[in-house]
Amino acid sequence: MNALLPEQADGFRDLQRVCGERHVDLVLIGAIAYRFWLPDEHRMTEDVDAVLGLDLDELPKVTDTLIAVGWRRDPRCEHRWHAPGGARFDLLPVGPKARREQQIVWPQSESRMTVVGFEHVFVDAVEGELATGLRAKVVPLVVLALLKMVSYLDDPHGRRHDLQDLVMILRQYEETGDRRFSDEVLDSRVEYREAGAYLLGLDLRMLCATEAEVGQVERFLRKVGDPDCHIPIDVAGIAGLDGSDADRLTAQQFAALSSGFLEGARGAT
Repeated sequence: MNALLPEQADGFRDLQRVCGERHVDLVLIGAIAYRFWLPDEHRMTEDVDAVLGLDLDELPKVTDTLIAVGWRRDPRCEHRWHAPGGARFDLLPVGPKARREQQIVWPQSESRMTVVGFEHVFVDAVEGELATGLRAKVVPLVVLALLKMVSYLDDPHGRRHDLQDLVMILRQYEETGDRRFSDEVLDSRVEYREAGAYLLGLDLRMLCATEAEVGQVERFLRKVGDPDCHIPIDVAGIAGLDGSDADRLTAQQFAALSSGFLEGARGAT
């Protein structure tokens, strides 16, 4: 299954060409990265989230050229752009200044976007085929999980889909291969259905290289571990479980994620 729809692929080719001409790093995150790693017919998206390796004040050197070939900016959302074929792109300029300050401040709305963890977007990106004949850089699944935690914490009510994506990542992480049967899982005594979440916790702790990154994951784990935290997602049909069983499994998997992260911290000391 192609991660990009045809009109998205056409628009991305424009963006990729312009970024290449300007020597700007370009990496896909968000739902497109999710669909690349976890083909899911239920997870459709109209937006393509693209991270550019330049700062906000340098963005016009890319967008001015895009405008010349028919792109237009959304007047209601300053980071959103519409390609000539109708595809929507969220262009996120995360250059050295933004990564150093760990945030982007959008000038019109004055809203702030936390970019803790975005160093991994550029350092750890891998290349893959997103559509027929179209190769691009995309974040690994463990990096995507970190970014979705950070995004959710920025706006828990508005970014509920990030929580839903995280639940599905927990369900499917390392589902292929033998790692769920490895000694690190057997020694932990977690059940098979919790093994992916436990391994993601281990990998997240290995990934987190700064106190800010560790702090974001710990904040997220505290939030989802709070008994008053309601996870507003319909997982029953997807997981093949009724509502109460699905809620119970989700709670168990978040607990396994936390256990893996704590165990990873012991290994890092």
